[in-house]
Amino acid sequence: MCSIGPLPDLMTYSTLLDGLCKHGRLDEALKLLKSMQESKIEPDIVLYNILIEGMFIAGKLEVAKELFSKLFGDGIQPTIRTYTIMIKGLLKEGLSDEAYELFRKMEDDGFFPNSCSYNVIIQGFLQNQDSSTAIRLIDEMVGKRFSVDSSTFQMLLDLESHDEIVSRFMHGSSQGRKM
Repeated sequence: MCSIGPLPDLMTYSTLLDGLCKHGRLDEALKLLKSMQESKIEPDIVLYNILIEGMFIAGKLEVAKELFSKLFGDGIQPTIRTYTIMIKGLLKEGLSDEAYELFRKMEDDGFFPNSCSYNVIIQGFLQNQDSSTAIRLIDEMVGKRFSVDSSTFQMLLDLESHDEIVSRFMHGSSQGRKM
């Protein structure tokens, strides 16, 4: 990569990979990852998150899944953000069942959903026209005292049966839950 000057470090590679992914230059990003590893610089979870998200944005589902599997093989521990990126990407591809399974596996692996991960999966189910699963997840989320964000709430209001949903939130709010 460089012939003179300081050698690139993990931060440099992460910055370059982020730029390549954001500009849709995914083949170059994967080549750079390989070059980085050949230089004995091992990727971290931040770098994997950048690559996985970039692959999903470009619609490269299988590559994103391979990278997710590879991080375990590389001995890297995913984060709640990694799982949330995967769940969002799977939902974007219409793979609701797989996203839901990963959401539950995330918990089994000791990563407990946060407000962001709940909002991502709820929005995904609403976009995929599965309001019953979304409502069950909302009940679970509110039961854990997490808040529904404004974009999720707006999607709920757009549903035909929003009166029942609003009523549920008002009831939850009167019991001290945050909305």
